[in-house]
Amino acid sequence: MRVRMLKPAAGILDGVSLGHLVPGLIYELEPVTANFLIAQGYAEELASGEPALVIPLDNPTIFSQLLGGVSVTTHRAEAADKGRRKRKKR
Repeated sequence: MRVRMLKPAAGILDGVSLGHLVPGLIYELEPVTANFLIAQGYAEELASGEPALVIPLDNPTIFSQLLGGVSVTTHRAEAADKGRRKRKKR
C-alpha cells in the first residue's frame, strides 16, 4: 500500500522503525503498517499509479546516503596566543 508521510512517527511496527519514515516522502508499505499510520494521522494513502521513490527500509544508512548526511568531527585548535613575557624590573 502506498502512503505519503505527513508528520514524524516513533516506535516500531511489524519490524519497521517508524522513526525512519521521513515526512513528505512516499513509501510502499505492508497494508497493516500503512493502515495504522493513516488511522493515526501520520500518513495519507496515495493511488498506486503515482510515481514514487523506492527506499529499502532494511538499510539503516540509506537516509544519510539519500539526504547527504552531515558528519561531525572534533578538532582541537591551538591557541594563537603567545606565552607570557617576563617583565623587567625598573
